[in-house]
Amino acid sequence: MCGILLNIGDEIIGEDHPALELIAHRGPDGAGTANFTVDGLNLGMGHRRLSIIDLSDAGRQPMSYADGRYWIVFNGEIYNYIEIRAELLAKGASFISSCDTEVILAAYHEWGSECLGRFNGMFAFVIFDSEKKTLFFARDRFGVKPLYYVNNGQSFRAASEIKQFLGMPGFSPEFAPEKLYHFLNSGDFEYDSGNIWKSVREIEPGEMLKIELGRWKPGDGIRPEKWYSPPFFETKLDISFEDAVSEFRRLLDDSVKLRLRSDVPLGFLLSGGLDSSTLVGLAHRLSALRPENLKTYSSCYDRGLADEREFISEMLKFTGAESCLHFPSPADVAESLRKVIWHNDLPVLHGSPAVHWLLYRKIKEENDSRKVIVEGQGGDEIMCGYGDFHWAYLNETMHECIPSFVRQLRMFRKLHREPWKIILRKFMRINFPSTVRYPASPILDAGALLGPNAEIPPIAVRREEPSVSALHRNRFTILRYILHNVDRNSMAHSREARVPFLDYRLVEFCLRLPSGLKISDGITKRVLRSASKELIPQKIFNRRDKQGYSSPISLWGRDGLKSFFTENLAEFERLPFVDAKEARASFRRYIDGNGFFDPVLWRIISVGIWLREFKIKV
Repeated sequence: MCGILLNIGDEIIGEDHPALELIAHRGPDGAGTANFTVDGLNLGMGHRRLSIIDLSDAGRQPMSYADGRYWIVFNGEIYNYIEIRAELLAKGASFISSCDTEVILAAYHEWGSECLGRFNGMFAFVIFDSEKKTLFFARDRFGVKPLYYVNNGQSFRAASEIKQFLGMPGFSPEFAPEKLYHFLNSGDFEYDSGNIWKSVREIEPGEMLKIELGRWKPGDGIRPEKWYSPPFFETKLDISFEDAVSEFRRLLDDSVKLRLRSDVPLGFLLSGGLDSSTLVGLAHRLSALRPENLKTYSSCYDRGLADEREFISEMLKFTGAESCLHFPSPADVAESLRKVIWHNDLPVLHGSPAVHWLLYRKIKEENDSRKVIVEGQGGDEIMCGYGDFHWAYLNETMHECIPSFVRQLRMFRKLHREPWKIILRKFMRINFPSTVRYPASPILDAGALLGPNAEIPPIAVRREEPSVSALHRNRFTILRYILHNVDRNSMAHSREARVPFLDYRLVEFCLRLPSGLKISDGITKRVLRSASKELIPQKIFNRRDKQGYSSPISLWGRDGLKSFFTENLAEFERLPFVDAKEARASFRRYIDGNGFFDPVLWRIISVGIWLREFKIKV
């Protein structure tokens, strides 16, 4: 797990280059560079290393292969590198290291871009072929690892974090107005190759890019290609519930086994929910594969619904795992938010990323040698864990079989007590989306920046979908933002986060399952629940609530964070799009107990800090 840099331009990249120093947190174990001249172009490759596999100098990057023909800078892990290495050895390949980086190079030499389909892992890398004078960029299937680029007439740069471009000449930090407005208004990104940074582009999940340097120069157009797309609308499997449970468990077992591969100790985040508890329970069963004791890390609270200690305690008793409990305070969140946003390169939607960042800081402060942390991200996306999946499934059933729909609706209401008014509204929004409008918050004024008659196009991501498959697609786009937070918050403290539920074999299997095997009778994650029954205590198995990685920001807003909100809203009330008078009035109603906490207020502060920290032009 590392940070990378590629530069085509006038500069020669040295190990002390600002664009590498800015990501020293991603790779505190070493730095390396390599520079080349290709048809008059300077090409520099830089790397910061966090040693996880093969801790020796043989794993240093940039790494070369085939007598210096190929060079790579790589961020991530190829979990099945041992199996691929054995296959390549049988074909006559040779290796001087035992790391997965060299396996990527040998696989590219043997199979070209088709090597990507053989990799089970999370990765973002660039390979320079000095013989053919080509650059090959690739990103993993679901975007666990980041890869950005800036392309203009003077230079081309690719990097792991957006802030790296600030250390490069000619880069001007600016925001994209429409994207910034959508973030403030609804908390949504467009989830495409662009982002709130105006001139920064992103190689999307499952994309690759090839540049032929002899025919190309900085500023010329480039066109990434899809090498992988999840099978959202594939024909569903004809499979029994029992067989689905068995196959899910087999795939999850193998995913976790692969992700236990590491030359450094591992730990687990434990929230007390079904997903993280299942992984801890499975690791307990597989403890013979690792020499260290099983250890978990959890965020807890002294009050409020966000605290899950009753479930965490059950899991700790069930497995005997060692535990580290962290109690973030309002002062912690207020003090750390600037750093959280700096590490994320983006404003954060709510308080959960700050709490997540603080937990990783706690792990580092413990002087814990566990440099790899396993998380439960992705379980909700592949097994219908969010509440929206209930509505998608009910709507899907309504259009297929009315008697089944009536039964499903009855069971759903029995468990969740949803009022008829809400049910009717949901079905109207799903089946008649053209009648649904997501109005601008009264706190915002689009005309303030774009002109009085400005109309900002709606975002592409809908809140409701007519089928489970469509909602899977929706949730996988939003997952990009979640994985962004996971990468930045863990790497901010030099820790590698692994997500076993996003093993592509497990994802594809779950997406091809009939909807009713994943969600039915008002119960989510049916296959996962049955597959994990022996791995977790009954109290967690029976959980029906969806807590998520929560934080009690709205509770703290009236006391512990009151001065934080008051001071920051005063500072940032003149931001683009913000109606300062209405923002103050909304917060006052909340403080006085006459209204709810409006999330737009948090987003105003988050955007204000982001603009200030990165000196972005307004």
